[in-house]
Amino acid sequence: MGGSGKRWKILTVRGIPFYVSTSWFVIAALYVFVGYDDYSRSTSSAEALMVAVLFAVLFFGSVLVHEAAHAVTARLFDLQVSGVTLVFWGGATETKASAKGPLAEFLVAFVGPATTLGLAGAFWVGEMLTNGNVAEIMGRLAGFSLLFAGFNALPGFPLDGGRVLLAAVWGLTGSRRTAMRVAGYGGIAVGMLIGAAAAWTLTTQSTFTFMPIFLGYVAFILISTGRAMDQRIAFRDQLITGTVTDAMRPAPPSVPIDISLAQALDDYLRGADGQAFPVLEDGRVVGTVSIESARKVGAKDPMRPVRDGVRPLTQTPVVAPDETLDDALEWLGGRDGLVLREGVLVGALSPADVERWYRREVEGKPDAGLQSGPGTDVVVPARPDR
Repeated sequence: MGGSGKRWKILTVRGIPFYVSTSWFVIAALYVFVGYDDYSRSTSSAEALMVAVLFAVLFFGSVLVHEAAHAVTARLFDLQVSGVTLVFWGGATETKASAKGPLAEFLVAFVGPATTLGLAGAFWVGEMLTNGNVAEIMGRLAGFSLLFAGFNALPGFPLDGGRVLLAAVWGLTGSRRTAMRVAGYGGIAVGMLIGAAAAWTLTTQSTFTFMPIFLGYVAFILISTGRAMDQRIAFRDQLITGTVTDAMRPAPPSVPIDISLAQALDDYLRGADGQAFPVLEDGRVVGTVSIESARKVGAKDPMRPVRDGVRPLTQTPVVAPDETLDDALEWLGGRDGLVLREGVLVGALSPADVERWYRREVEGKPDAGLQSGPGTDVVVPARPDR
C-alpha cells in the first residue's frame, strides 16, 4: 500500500516484519522539532524535548496500530502480508486484498480509518483521566487521530477511502476495471480539494508549519495517481492476456536448509549481493536466504545451519504459474518474486521479466538488449498505489 525506498526492519510480529523508511526519519524529526518548539515556550527545554518525543512515539505508535489493523484483517482472509512500513505520509501494508474479491478489499481498507477513529476515542478518554502535559498530549493525539481518520476516509485513491470506494464500485458493478477508473477520478477530485486547502493554509498562516507541505505532497500523490489510472487500466488490459508461465524465467538455484551458512556463502551467496535464494526443506520452499540475512546469524557462528538465517516465505512475493500478469505485476510491486505450484518451486518472476514478455508479445520487439531478473531497470508502469 505504498512505496518506501530504502527501509530498515524494526521488529517482527507473528511473521510480519515492520519497517521504517528513509522518508519516515524526516517526518519523525519534524514532529519532534515542531513539538519541542511549541512546548519550550511554556516549560524547560529538557521537559519540552521529553514531551515532544513522547507525543511522536505515541503518534507513530497509533500509525502502526492502524497498519496492523490492515494486516490482521488481511490475515483473517488468509492473505499474505509481506510487511508494514512507516513512510513520510503515514504507513503502508503490503498485501493483495483484491485476490479475495471486493468484500475483502473493502474490509481491509475500511478497518484502517475505523481503527484510527477508535484510537481518537481512546486518547480522548485518556485526556479525561490524566492531567498536566500528559493530558495535553492525549488531547492533541485525540484531535490528530480524529483528523487523520476523516482525512484517510476521503474517497480518493490510494487513500483508504479511495480503496473503499474502489471495492464498493467493484462489488456493485462486478467490474474492477470500472472501479479503478472511478477511484482514479475520485483521487483527482480529492487531490484538487486538498491542494486548494494547502494553498489556503499557506496564505492564511502567520507562522510556518509543516501542514501546507504535507497537504501539498498528498495532493500531488492523489492527482498524479488518478491521472495515471487510465494508463494503468490500459496496461492491465494488455497484461491480462498473458500468464506467469509465459513470462517467468528458470528457477534460481535452491539452497538446502540443513547445510551450514558458511557452505551456503561459498556455494550460492558470495558475489550475489541483493539477491535472495529459495531455501528448500523436503522439496518445498520454506523461505529465502540472502547474504544479508546470512550475515546477521553467521557473523558469530558461520557453521550454524541455513535454517537459522532464513527469511520467512511470507516476506517474499509469491505468484502462481496460472496467475495473469497484471495481477502478478501488481503484487510484485517492483520486487523479484518466486513462482510456486503447491509449494514447489517452478520459476522466478521480476518486473523485468514482465517487460520482456510485453515487448515481445505486445510490441513485437525482440528480447535482445533487455536483461532479465532482479535489479534491472524497467519501464512498465508502477502499480498505482506505489
